[in-house]
Amino acid sequence: MHHKARTFAVTALAAALLLAGPPALAAPAPPSPGAPGIGDPFWPTAGNGGYRVERQRLSFDFAPDLSSYTATSRLSLRATQSLSRFDLDLLGPQVRSVAVEGKPAAWRTTPDGELVITPARPVRDGTRFTVAVTVFNTAPDLLANPPEKPEDLVNGLWRAGDYVQLHTQPTGARRVLAVSDHPSAKAPTTTEITTSGAATSVANGRLLATTTAGGRTTRVFDEPRPIATELLQVGVGPITVTHRRGPGGIDLRYALPTDESAAILPRLDETYRTAIEFLGQRLGPFPGRVAGAYATPTGGATETQGLTWLNSDQLTPENFDRNGADSVIAHELAHEWFGNSVSPALWGDLWLNEGHAVFYEWLWGEAHHGNALDASARSAYRSHRSWLTENGPVAAPDPASFGPGDNRPFGSGAYQGGALTLYALRQQVGDGTFQRIERAWVAENHDKVAGTGQFIATASRVAGQDLGPFLRSWLYASGTLPPMPGHPEWEVGPAS
Repeated sequence: MHHKARTFAVTALAAALLLAGPPALAAPAPPSPGAPGIGDPFWPTAGNGGYRVERQRLSFDFAPDLSSYTATSRLSLRATQSLSRFDLDLLGPQVRSVAVEGKPAAWRTTPDGELVITPARPVRDGTRFTVAVTVFNTAPDLLANPPEKPEDLVNGLWRAGDYVQLHTQPTGARRVLAVSDHPSAKAPTTTEITTSGAATSVANGRLLATTTAGGRTTRVFDEPRPIATELLQVGVGPITVTHRRGPGGIDLRYALPTDESAAILPRLDETYRTAIEFLGQRLGPFPGRVAGAYATPTGGATETQGLTWLNSDQLTPENFDRNGADSVIAHELAHEWFGNSVSPALWGDLWLNEGHAVFYEWLWGEAHHGNALDASARSAYRSHRSWLTENGPVAAPDPASFGPGDNRPFGSGAYQGGALTLYALRQQVGDGTFQRIERAWVAENHDKVAGTGQFIATASRVAGQDLGPFLRSWLYASGTLPPMPGHPEWEVGPAS
């Protein structure tokens, strides 16, 4: 086209646009309800749609005898849609009040664990807003009224005589107070605990303040790193808290029964230091600034973030070796990288938590107890047909195969199957490349949420080869796993 003709055409187009006026803007979507869950196949109503959790402040006020408590959740949220109403997860506690932006809000609860909140005015998309929910709940004593069967024990807040403890995996936090109860909703958390008398309290993060008035003591703890609700811990009881400087300058904190603290502390501290250094040599720096344990007589081995919940009876000098306590500690500390820092996008990705913890427990056993890694993997490989048949593939277990209790999907597939997958990957790419994959995984996803597809992509990129077909053959196998690289002689036992 000739230059003058082109100029005329452009000028005419500009004039036409001016006459037409600015383009019409799409009308904003009308407010609508947020989804009651994120659609996780294992816990469809866990977590919530329509907003992101940016920060949470959780306050607990315990009765003098610890038999009940009042708790308030103060959550800072950001709307991801215009909300006419939204949900939090809550199952059991009695609601005392609900407020949005400081104003009373309408609410109702549902039998499947939803607290449905309708604010006085809709919340616009992109808006930061606050919600505060106060509840009352009892704290039943497990020692006075133990469950008839282990599977009857409901996750949540437990009391055992003079001790209070949380066991919230996988969705027990909703039985304690109102939260968004899914690992994908992790957020920095401040925890405030008020007690009477001489009871000491402890929670995730560092102690910021202690105030006492009228025989009541309030301690405020802060965890600035994002934390999933399944990893919360609140401890109250006759405990002594000891601080030590750990590897790399981290704060090692041990909250132990006062009458056993002096006996337990030396071996526990030694093991923590050794395990943190052992794991750090393989995975890089410890992902937080606080590590340690809260131990009670009825404690279990649970990786509550920065404050592993342990059983004090297993840590005594006469029981430490008998119960293999050092291997338990190594397993739970591995979770500080896998599960606590890098949290699963969905519960079907649990193998990324538990498989890694078992694998590094195997490495610990080889280094400290002479248990050959190959022997541990071979034993798990021989038995894998049983749990594959029972629950399905490692990274895609069948929700219907688990019982109605609170512990799905915590099965052997996630633990042993995940560890076997990692062992097979190490066999396939070599130890050097495997370590680079592991370090890249924890570094790139530090304090984030990630899933199986992302792990496959990271492994392929670091290894310089497409590991998708190989890893998927292990993670999504049903019935029988593939032959183990380097060990074609390994046999598979019968399904039980």
